[in-house]
Amino acid sequence: MTSWKTVQGRHGSGDGDVADVQIDSSFDALIGIDGPHHEIHEGDHYYIQGYLELDDEETFYVKLVTPDSAKWSHFVFDIKSTGICSSTLDEAATGGMTGGASVTPINNNRNSSNTSGMVLTSGVTANTGQTLRLEDDKWGANGFKETIGGGSGRVDELILKQNTVYCRGFVSGADANIIQFKASWYEHTNKR
Repeated sequence: MTSWKTVQGRHGSGDGDVADVQIDSSFDALIGIDGPHHEIHEGDHYYIQGYLELDDEETFYVKLVTPDSAKWSHFVFDIKSTGICSSTLDEAATGGMTGGASVTPINNNRNSSNTSGMVLTSGVTANTGQTLRLEDDKWGANGFKETIGGGSGRVDELILKQNTVYCRGFVSGADANIIQFKASWYEHTNKR
């Protein structure tokens, strides 16, 4: 774990007041990186990445369960496919979601022994309901262009609710459709 040196300053909101300045002790450099990058250094940033191949009208579902803690998951993703594909993300998913295989998230800081609090299961059966559909995306083309794919992603982080079940669904619109995916998140303790 990276340790931090703190240079004390005056606190407050008056003219001339300054906040603490932190220095990354592994580099002796002022911290000037964004929050997610800092979380990588701290060992609290995780990801899953891979691909799957689906035939026309074949479906695939991934169940995500966030921990019941003050460490919230700040989530982004990127999905691409070689053919037509649609994808959904459901919050407070209910019913179904049986079977599948456990997926172990990878820590972006390979020197950290921290593990993610989120539990992921790939290849579950479809959920039968949800409180809210957060996303409903589709890309690609029909007819003679059915092999032309595309993608979808989210660069603005989505702070997932604690102790909540999510379900990500993929539906292929082409045979031998290769779907690439990357989901990444950091787990940060809420301070408000």
